[in-house]
Amino acid sequence: MEMLKKLPLTYVGELHDVRLINFSVEQEEVLPLLPERLRLRDFQGRSLISMVNVKLRHMRPDFMPDALHFNYQHIGFRLLIDDRKYNGANRNGDAKGIYFLRSFTDKSLMVHGGSIFTNYRLEKAAITNSDNSFELRQGNEFLKYNLRDEQPPQVKEELKQMVGALDRAYSYIGDTLMRVQIMREGWPIEWATCEGFETNFFSTAKFEGAFRVRDMVPYQWLPPKPVPQCVLSY
Repeated sequence: MEMLKKLPLTYVGELHDVRLINFSVEQEEVLPLLPERLRLRDFQGRSLISMVNVKLRHMRPDFMPDALHFNYQHIGFRLLIDDRKYNGANRNGDAKGIYFLRSFTDKSLMVHGGSIFTNYRLEKAAITNSDNSFELRQGNEFLKYNLRDEQPPQVKEELKQMVGALDRAYSYIGDTLMRVQIMREGWPIEWATCEGFETNFFSTAKFEGAFRVRDMVPYQWLPPKPVPQCVLSY
């Protein structure tokens, strides 16, 4: 079954209504969840989770006609990792990596298909969207917030630079560390004001900032490729 995740499939589609809700947690809380060889990215002495809330439209493998596309809402807890040694000819490039701690959708079929073909780590959850409010709930765990379009009075430019540069996801398939490149035609993230952020998915969560993308963004999820062993041993 793990071999199906290594199939050289490129997925294409559209990103709609992108919201990026960013919160930090104490490093000790997420370190046990991170596979070895992956390192946490430091954010003011804490780790950073950039939660993506996005409606995926016209998604399909690139060899399939659009008539066979699928749509769903995807929520992902994306943990920022320090992957500088894997980037650039001198193995000291910019950090741009994420590791999916958990992902959620309210469609059972997508959970089943995602577990076979991807490392999104998809789970079924209840998702409630109402105007600018949002709630994710699975059993006794929840995350909720309200979002408004205007820029907050105080912003953290470091946060915007970090989140805006993310474009590759790491995971293990068996014993092999794999990397997937995320291709987007532009990524115009803008500040948004987030109120009422609450969650008990993480006991040490602290809200840091929110962004949204107003435009529809064409999107490609390239085939997974192994990170070379020579880089891993560097």
